Amino acid sequence: MKKWIKKLQLYGISKNDFDNEKKILSNKFGKEIKDEDVIWNFFIKITLKTTDLQELKGLYYDKALFLNEEGKNCLVQLQQSAKCELMYLKQQGFVDKVKIFAAQDSCAECKKMDGKTFNINDALKIMPIPCKKCSYDLLGKGKGFCRCCYVAEFD
Repeated sequence: MKKWIKKLQLYGISKNDFDNEKKILSNKFGKEIKDEDVIWNFFIKITLKTTDLQELKGLYYDKALFLNEEGKNCLVQLQQSAKCELMYLKQQGFVDKVKIFAAQDSCAECKKMDGKTFNINDALKIMPIPCKKCSYDLLGKGKGFCRCCYVAEFD
């Protein structure tokens, strides 16, 4: 958990902030709150305050990594990260198409998606990535973790 407490510092949350929040939540619920719950609480707070699409993309990805490390389903967080990337590219005003890029050591399902091109609006509607059937086991927790991403495609 120490690495995640340290990771929160990148979002402006100090160790002191963390300790204070843990005390507040523990008092509120009348029991010692786990570090994992305090970390998730901060992730939610930070998400609600963040408006920059690139920052949100990274934040959702961090949340997905955290959930994956906890052995929990992280698909929704990966979807939000990918959606933020698409919205950011669309916001730039000069990107009409995106191409899916899969890591070289991706699972078979992700490799099928590699190189496919989509109109950015279509990609936002159907959200082809993250791959829902991804079987790449990032941390040996038995959970798929899609690492596919979008890149701008120019004719």
